[in-house]
Formats: sequence, structure tokens, C-alpha cells
Amino acid sequence: MTQPATSTEPTAQLPAGKPLVVITVGSDHHPFDRLTGWVDRWLADGAADRVDCVIQYGTAAVPEHGIAVPYLDYPELQRLLAAATVVVTQGGPMSMVESRRGGRQPIVVARLPEVGEVVDGHQAEFCGRLASAGLIQLVGSATELVNAIETGLADPESSRVEVQTGTGAHPPAVDRVGRIADALVTQRRGQGPTVLILGGLGRSGSTLLERCLGQMTGMAALGEVLHLWERGLRDDQRCGCGQPFSACPFWQDVGRRAFGGWSEVPAEPAVDDRYTVVRNRHLPALLVGQVGAGARLRRNRLLRRVGALYAAAEASTGAQVLVDSSKHPAYGFLLRRAAVRLRCVLVVRDPRGVAYSWTKHVVRPEVTTGTELMPRYSVAASTVRWSLYSMLFHLLRLVGVPTLIVKYEQLVADPRATLTRVARFAGLDPAAMDFGFIQPDGSVRLDQHHTVAGNPMRFTIGRVEVRPDDAWRDRMPAARRRIVSLLSVPMRYRYGYFGRIRSRGRARSTRR
Repeated sequence: MTQPATSTEPTAQLPAGKPLVVITVGSDHHPFDRLTGWVDRWLADGAADRVDCVIQYGTAAVPEHGIAVPYLDYPELQRLLAAATVVVTQGGPMSMVESRRGGRQPIVVARLPEVGEVVDGHQAEFCGRLASAGLIQLVGSATELVNAIETGLADPESSRVEVQTGTGAHPPAVDRVGRIADALVTQRRGQGPTVLILGGLGRSGSTLLERCLGQMTGMAALGEVLHLWERGLRDDQRCGCGQPFSACPFWQDVGRRAFGGWSEVPAEPAVDDRYTVVRNRHLPALLVGQVGAGARLRRNRLLRRVGALYAAAEASTGAQVLVDSSKHPAYGFLLRRAAVRLRCVLVVRDPRGVAYSWTKHVVRPEVTTGTELMPRYSVAASTVRWSLYSMLFHLLRLVGVPTLIVKYEQLVADPRATLTRVARFAGLDPAAMDFGFIQPDGSVRLDQHHTVAGNPMRFTIGRVEVRPDDAWRDRMPAARRRIVSLLSVPMRYRYGYFGRIRSRGRARSTRR
């Protein structure tokens, strides 16, 4: 038996003369031995003498024939695809798009969930749509695969597609791949669990509101799910329960239900998708959905992940409403396209109090590898962000997302009345809820929650004395107050922050 050559640069091993067959299983952590095994047997039956074959096998068993490489860097993959006579890929969108960019219509084998090659059946459905549109050749058995490869070798022109050069728009066929993926995601839009996203700029009382909502029957507080990918999955920071993300039983159960385990989600690509897609400068694209093929595929990949995550969290908690305190406007517009029933609570506070709070030094207790401070902003920067975030969440309301405005000052003055409003807005019956965690003296008693990221207050357990924090009135320099007042005039007027705030004092908490 001839052992395969292995190299991260297989083009260096390819002699001239033989046709080239390229097989790629992509970067998914699930092994795809079914595809690589079919190819290996075809090579063993005599094809290895007639062709050069590069097999990128990922986590599958190492093929015994051909040039076997676990992974290919992007430039090498492009070189191989451009030189290939036949290309065989898994059913991942980017694999198929890159094949067409290289000039070949791919032969595709879709991963199947029933044999452990992928978590759900989205690949098979997606590939069926692409095959119907004539963009790929979909095969489902070893015999079909071999026949397709041999046909492509006998008539190389049959699989050739036009290659577009330069830096302009994507080829129409590549855009169609993205649009078909978009259509499948859109079909599930507005279905699934109810997600109540808290909007507004941080330091406005959203963590207090989230913690109180998490105490209520039928609700589960998840923290800032937007940051789960970098702070939880990649950096293994602490959950609100005090355990590192990798040791938290709740989040491990969610990962198992959603993805078959967090080890099946590649951390860096997940973080990269999150940072690339969820940007306020991308709001026009998130609003109208008109993006390029590559960006569309990234967005849809992130939407599939968050849809699976929320569905798993709903199953794990049994809650009717999931509370997500991510607060980021672009994330709200992303979730508008997700498989969730989205509602938004816009939490606002006097901008002078918000600006003063953002000048403080606050340690992030969830970081386990040293001391790290939360970011700080100048009063001008935080005021501009306060106004911008408010306006963007109002825009979310204008495009059809039900939105409720909650003022921090109202929350701390009458927690029960505010929570009743939010519960009714979320579709729950406040009359069936137990408000016993609100104490007669106005404090609240908070239990442990599994919040994945957010303000340090999420670690507070026990009695929390609820009183408005307006220390800015005495401690904020007059010049800074004037800057905030000037920059926030339109939205201050909108929320009624021109009059005198009657209550004074500051919020305090006692840890158990």
C-alpha cells in the first residue's frame, strides 16, 4: 500500500501532465469520513494512476491515497481550485463559492446529521436549492460521486464556469448562492423562542432590569449573548454563576443541545463572524439585506448559530421569554432576521448620570487571567453614543420590532410597576407571577443567574438596595455637565430629562 503524501503546500508536489482532482471538506470540526472514504476507494481502484488528487480531509481519518492535507491556507486553496479539472466539496457555502470563483462547478456531497457529520439538516436543504438552480452537481452515493468525477475528467469543459477577475462585484452565480442561503434563513425569521433584547447604552440600568426579570416566572436572563463567542467560547471568562464558561453546567448544556458540544464550534471563525457582521457601520446592510455574497454568507452563518443557541437556551431553561442584555443596535437589527420572536426594551437614563458613570474605573471580575478594566469614555464620547444608540433603537421600532421604553429612574422608583409593564409587553401574565423577591423596603433579593457577559453587578447575589444613583449631581464637574447637556438636547427632550429629578441617593448592593 502506498502511503499518501502530506503537505500544507501540495501544489509543490504536483507533476505536470495529469488532470487534477481537488477534494475539500472545509473547516467543520465534524469528521467527513464518508466523502474521503469514497474518494480513497476510487483512487485505490486505479484512478490514482490516472490523476493527481489532493484531499483536504479536516478531522477525518487520513486517506491512504493521493496527496492528503488536513487543512489548506486560503492562497493555496485558490491555486488548487484554479488548476483543478474536477472539484468535489462538502455542502458548506464558502467551499462551493470558492470552487465557482476558481472556474469550476463543484460536485457536492452534503453532510448529514443522522451520521454525525453536522448538527442539523441545513446543508442538505441548502444544497438541494443550489442543485435545482443549476449551481452545483449534488451527489448522494459513492457510485454517483465516481460517475460525476469520471464524467468531469472525460469532458473538462462540462464543469467549467466563467471566472470573473478584478475587484468588482461577485459573479452573478456566486451572488445567487448567497441569496439562496439568505432565503432559507429568512423562511425561519420571526419563528422560534421569544427573545427580549435590552437596548440602550451601558450604565443605564439594564443589568439591574435584567437581573430582576430573571427572577420572574417564565423568564430567563442570559446576559450579553452578543459577547458569548469571544468572552465565553474563546476566552473562557466567568459566567454569572462564578464558574468559567467551560465549567458552567448551564452553558455546557446549551452548547450540547445547540451544536453537539462547544468543541464543535471553531472559536476564532465564530468570533470573526461576530466582529465582521455586528458593526454599527453595517446597519444599512442589516436593515435592507443588500450585501455581497461573502458578507451574506457570514451573516447567515452567524444567524444559524444564534438561532440554534436561543432554541437550546429555551429548551434548557423551559422559559417562555429569554432576556438578552446585549444592547448593541446592530445586534438588534441582526436578530430581526433570526429564527426568534424579537421584542426590544430600550432602557434609558439621564445622560449626565450615564456620562459620569463611564468616566469611572471599573474592574471586570469575569476575567480570570489578571486584572482588566472595563472601557472608559470621555463625557462627550459617551453622550454621543447615548444619543446614537437611542436613535438607532427607535429606528428598530420603525421597522416593525415591538419596542418598549423603560426609564432607569422609573425602575428604581417603583420596581414592581416597571417589571409588570415589561412582563405584559413580553406576552406574559403579571398576575401569575411571584413578585416576592421585591422586599417591602424597596430592595430586591437576587438569585444566581447564568449571564454570559455584562456589568459586574451580574455577580451580585442576595439583597440589593434599589435607590437611584445620582451622584453625578454632586461629583460631576459643572463644565462636563454642560457638555453633556448641550450634546444630548434632542434626546433629553424626547425622554423628559429637562425637568428636575426628584429622587436622590445612589443604588447599593450587599453580597451574600
